[in-house]
Amino acid sequence: MTHRQGTDHKEVVREEWTAAAPFWRKWNQKLASQSREATDLVVKGAELQAGMHVLDLASGTGEPALSVAQVVGSGGRVVATDLVPGMLEAIRENANAQGLTQMEFQAADAEQLPFTSGEFDCVTCRFGIMFFPEVQQALREIRRVLKPGGRVSFATWGSLAENPLFSTALGPFLKRLNVPPPPPDAPHVFRFADETRLATTLATAGFAGVKTSKAQVAWPWPGPPEEAWESMQEIAAPFRKLIAAVPPDQKETAVGEVMAGIRRFYDGKSVNFPATVVTVTGTT
Repeated sequence: MTHRQGTDHKEVVREEWTAAAPFWRKWNQKLASQSREATDLVVKGAELQAGMHVLDLASGTGEPALSVAQVVGSGGRVVATDLVPGMLEAIRENANAQGLTQMEFQAADAEQLPFTSGEFDCVTCRFGIMFFPEVQQALREIRRVLKPGGRVSFATWGSLAENPLFSTALGPFLKRLNVPPPPPDAPHVFRFADETRLATTLATAGFAGVKTSKAQVAWPWPGPPEEAWESMQEIAAPFRKLIAAVPPDQKETAVGEVMAGIRRFYDGKSVNFPATVVTVTGTT
């Protein structure tokens, strides 16, 4: 991927997620609950200790940065970053509400990190690395800002087939569109669904002791199917164009199929999607 292509994609990502940021704030509490088990995997993989300095990338509305701050304690330091400044407003509100004074907030591009070399003990990222246009450049920057022996802990999504959240919500739209699969190196949700590819990517960037695994986690939406679908449409920035591309005369039928699929996972209180998450750790 050329620098120009990477820049263009980055601007698209910035625009999409800037538009979605208010909705992430709207649904923040339920999203944090829904993604709890995935957050815990990232925190566990980080092997945190009290007093550590941690950089979290693509922090969204706050997780896993908020959970990391709880572990490193008041003597630690957690810098939450995001490409979209609007997301950082929500993180700051959430940190203040929890009394997490050890947190800092900074808009940052993972490919050009505004930090000094060797500044952090650990770098975390949950569901962000697959969207970095020039991922090797981002990993070089991550290695640069880590101390010798510093650690990374990332999580990405498993495949479409392994995640009913996506196959249920997107399947009815995808089958009505002629959408070619993305190029292997293109940023997209399932870019690192193959844990072997993710491990190779980190090893190529110079990380040692790289370990990957796939884990099935609960992904329960704490509310009715109608609310789950409303939130998906509002927060799923990369999929808005896909949904909008379906011909108007087919959209109602597609939405009906989505709702029927979501209701299969509803127990009267929560929509209990299972999810498959790929995790990776490594050291400098």
